[in-house]
Amino acid sequence: MERGHSDSAADVDGPAGHGDDDGIDAGPADRSEHAGEDRMAAGGVITAHTLQHTYQHGFYVLLPQLYIDLGLTPVTAGILEMVRKVSAGVATMGGGVFLDRYQDKRIAALYVSLIAMGVGYLLVGMSPNYGLILLAVMLAGAAGSAWHPAALGLLSQAYPGRRGFVIALHRSAGSFGDVVGPLAVGGLLLVVSWRTILIGAMPLALLFAALLWLVLLRAPSWDAFRAKLDDARRMGAQMRALGGLLRTRSLLMLLLIAGLSGLGQGGLLMWMGLYLSQTQGMGSVGIGLHIALLTGVGIVTGPLVGWLSDRAGRRPVIISVLAAKTVFATMLALTGSGLLFTLSVALMGAVMFGVNSLIQAAALDVADGQRMEGSMIGLLWGSNALFTGAAPLMVGLLIESFGYGIFFWYVATMNLCAVLTALLLPQLATSKVTSVRKVS
Repeated sequence: MERGHSDSAADVDGPAGHGDDDGIDAGPADRSEHAGEDRMAAGGVITAHTLQHTYQHGFYVLLPQLYIDLGLTPVTAGILEMVRKVSAGVATMGGGVFLDRYQDKRIAALYVSLIAMGVGYLLVGMSPNYGLILLAVMLAGAAGSAWHPAALGLLSQAYPGRRGFVIALHRSAGSFGDVVGPLAVGGLLLVVSWRTILIGAMPLALLFAALLWLVLLRAPSWDAFRAKLDDARRMGAQMRALGGLLRTRSLLMLLLIAGLSGLGQGGLLMWMGLYLSQTQGMGSVGIGLHIALLTGVGIVTGPLVGWLSDRAGRRPVIISVLAAKTVFATMLALTGSGLLFTLSVALMGAVMFGVNSLIQAAALDVADGQRMEGSMIGLLWGSNALFTGAAPLMVGLLIESFGYGIFFWYVATMNLCAVLTALLLPQLATSKVTSVRKVS
């Protein structure tokens, strides 16, 4: 992958090209013989992301039922979410390094991730006690998040000049699942048990994996991503390259900002459902609606924020999004219930996940051209998981000591710390690559 600009169709040997900035399907790739199939392949990867988030966020609507049926406390509920988050981060970090070493395995990793996630939630639904459920959510969380270094590595290489937009589009597909999951689970709980809903993940995972396989099979240019690199680095060289990137101030700052932002939202989705159930007496449908609002608005705003960062730069947009999260968390704390509270939930949903995509794009900019996409995504997710995994337990301890009223003030404080840290972030150069070279 090279820096530079080329308008020649002959320069486009990868799965997609780049030209007009209004969408990912414009530019030289449109003149390719297989342009339609290649764009469909990218769309298939992005669309399949919805399933992981459908169950990841639908789980938050199931959690109040588990809370009652298993006799959980704020601390044991926090541990459940912590295990899910930390296992996800560890899997993503290890998977990222592995997939950069064996880049020809990334497409296969997509199928494995989907199927293993289905198995994990199947086991959660079948487990008879809390201890076994902890082990099952560990598998489900790890398998689902292993998707990200593979998918984002592929998309980042395919569209380097529109990295912010494409990563945000991938995030918006996840946000669509974030909306569908809570709403569907909220309705299904009226007629079936939480165990039945979790067991249903297995056939859905198999279906999505089969459809993705059919789409990728019809995209000849994506065969380059299956080819083994002749100059593949040994693991030692891979780790030295990663160590060199870790010595850059920009990447270290991005990791710190991601961690503080993770502390500020690591427990928000989980504790929102319990807050509404325990303090407002809200049922599953109302909880599902609020959790859907907390993520659904980002379907539209996420790609807009990513598009803006490709043009205005990552740093000012990161600061603006974090500042907005601080303001909206404060509004949640001040309202607490009612229509204004619901409106504040929707506003928080507009920006809640935007900073994650921006930080991922910025880190990929730092590593541009070094074939470290999987490692960058794994490093960010792994580091962030330590913070997002700790947050649910931290909030659980705070709630046991001070009550649910402390919850939203905690979220606002953590995001304010992230804003102050982001002000120290150096200016970041975005990728100007507008064509994709041969991957193999």
